[in-house]
Amino acid sequence: MLELDHIHLDFPGKPNVLADIDLHATPGEIVGLVAPNGMGKTTLLKVILNRLHPSAGRVTIADHGYTSQAQTRKNHALICAFPDQSDLYDDLSGRALMQFYAECWQNKTKSVDEIIATLHMASYVDRPTRTYSLGMKQRLCFALVVAANTPVMLLDEVMNGLDPLNVAMISEQLRVLRAEGKLILIVSHMLNNLQTFVDRTIFLKDGHFVLDLDAHVEPAHYLKFSGDPALVPGAAAYTDGLAVLPVADLPLATLVERLTPLYAAGLAFTVGPLTLEEQFNHFYAQTDERV
Repeated sequence: MLELDHIHLDFPGKPNVLADIDLHATPGEIVGLVAPNGMGKTTLLKVILNRLHPSAGRVTIADHGYTSQAQTRKNHALICAFPDQSDLYDDLSGRALMQFYAECWQNKTKSVDEIIATLHMASYVDRPTRTYSLGMKQRLCFALVVAANTPVMLLDEVMNGLDPLNVAMISEQLRVLRAEGKLILIVSHMLNNLQTFVDRTIFLKDGHFVLDLDAHVEPAHYLKFSGDPALVPGAAAYTDGLAVLPVADLPLATLVERLTPLYAAGLAFTVGPLTLEEQFNHFYAQTDERV
């Protein structure tokens, strides 16, 4: 459905903003894109939308590239990107904007009234959007993408400004959309939330994809503790303050032996897979530049 083939993008005075990016994503898949601010995540979304033209490489949507204006229109009929709140028309109601999106993308299967009910927007959706709070506007922006009902959805920080109840609601709706066969590419800094619903998480660094995690593959488990790694034979520093020891091949008796100095020092520990947040801190600990 969505393929990026050796995408390369340079900016004046800033080479390799994107460097040899490959991606193959299929319907019914949620792909998380992770990196610190300014690492090129939004830039990559703009390349997918053909708003930025790569120096090399090719984007294809349903096996078609951006080869002409006519084909670009056909590709854009298959994609809806999460709008910026500044793009909302202050004097229009949320319902009017949702109907506009549904008409633009010729959505004839998912009703606006159904979306309003599902996202609990009835109490404010008929008011002008200038009266909305930040959270209401963010929920509306998500509702607009749902109203477009496109096969491919690009969501850039959809959870920003939402309280925990709304984060949980949007997360559940993302699962529903995946079950409907949507391909969703989502950028988010809420890593603990992200790992609850993505199928894959891709880390972007220095213009490259440096890690592609499949959520359906059983991850390696580690002994994790805060303190001096030298306390536990075989442990190593993973991030500032976090030490880890792989435990997959350790006999139980050996693991218990490794835990003894942690008990003696009164240090807390856990055994389990690395979280997205821990891996994020590891991969970007030495990152100083932003692009």
